[in-house]
Amino acid sequence: MLKKNLLFLILLLIISTINYAQKNNWSGYGAVGYKYYNRLVLNHYNQETYYEGKIQADIEFSKKIEGQLDLRGNSVDNSMKLREATIKFEISDYLNLKVGNIKKPFGYEYLVNEEELIPIERSYVQESLAEYGYGGRAVSLMAYHKYSDKHPEFPFSYYLSIFRDNSLFTGIVSRFEYHIDQFGIGLNYMFENKGGDYKISTYGFGGGIFTESNDLNASMELFLVQDPFESNRRKLLGNDEKVFSFGGKISASYFFEMDEEFLKGIEPVILLSSFTPDTDVTDNQVIQLVTGANFYLHKKVRARINGDLRLTKNQYNSDYSTQDSRLNLQIQMTFE
Repeated sequence: MLKKNLLFLILLLIISTINYAQKNNWSGYGAVGYKYYNRLVLNHYNQETYYEGKIQADIEFSKKIEGQLDLRGNSVDNSMKLREATIKFEISDYLNLKVGNIKKPFGYEYLVNEEELIPIERSYVQESLAEYGYGGRAVSLMAYHKYSDKHPEFPFSYYLSIFRDNSLFTGIVSRFEYHIDQFGIGLNYMFENKGGDYKISTYGFGGGIFTESNDLNASMELFLVQDPFESNRRKLLGNDEKVFSFGGKISASYFFEMDEEFLKGIEPVILLSSFTPDTDVTDNQVIQLVTGANFYLHKKVRARINGDLRLTKNQYNSDYSTQDSRLNLQIQMTFE
């Protein structure tokens, strides 16, 4: 009953807000899928079906002020949640402000919405960094500018975000990009501090190159971050608190246009990532290889298949395990 009442209040808020706006646009997506895991059936289910969706309202109050409300739902929660509520202010051609529950711009992947990802899921290294706090969402104030070919005299993008979340983490995320036609170079720095009884401050770096065009999308990134949780544990034990993790990823896709009734394009994709949780124990490592393709049945409907091989190794074993590797099938529609 509480969830239903909360959902009703959220919907009422959205409708009321849109009624006061001068212009609004609806967008979102829906997806259904199937996963097969390489797992021991005694410990975990090795198969699952799932569904997920998003409804987003982009609201224009004036030429300089916009808002965004984002509702998400999936088969895990079996309910709708307000994922994002933000207000954007256009200060000038090169400066925008955004306040709300927004993504931390740490890494190229976190500049892309989930429904726009070319692989079905974010890379393992990016998910691992998000668990440390170097990614995900938090209540933030962000100053930013996204490069546009309308202003070739300013070939830069930048993001500077101050955030606070409910895990007592406060911090700053910065990203700077330099664009050369369809190519770009990006650099990240992030600092986070956790208060409370067990205080700790950590930081991380990231950087890479990328290219974006109508057909080709590719990126390569490297990350070096301090693990806040293991660092804090060792600090309490009186050991060295500087525990660093290292990760990297390469991804590429190419769109081949087709002109069949039910096939408008095929987009093969490949992604390779590696993550080492502790740089002092390099035998602990996860290597990920994703191969697959997106089949565009329509401009806004695509069938997707990803084979996600995960090779896991620790210092006590000389062999790699394929535990948690998976096959992911999905069909997705988007609308706007």
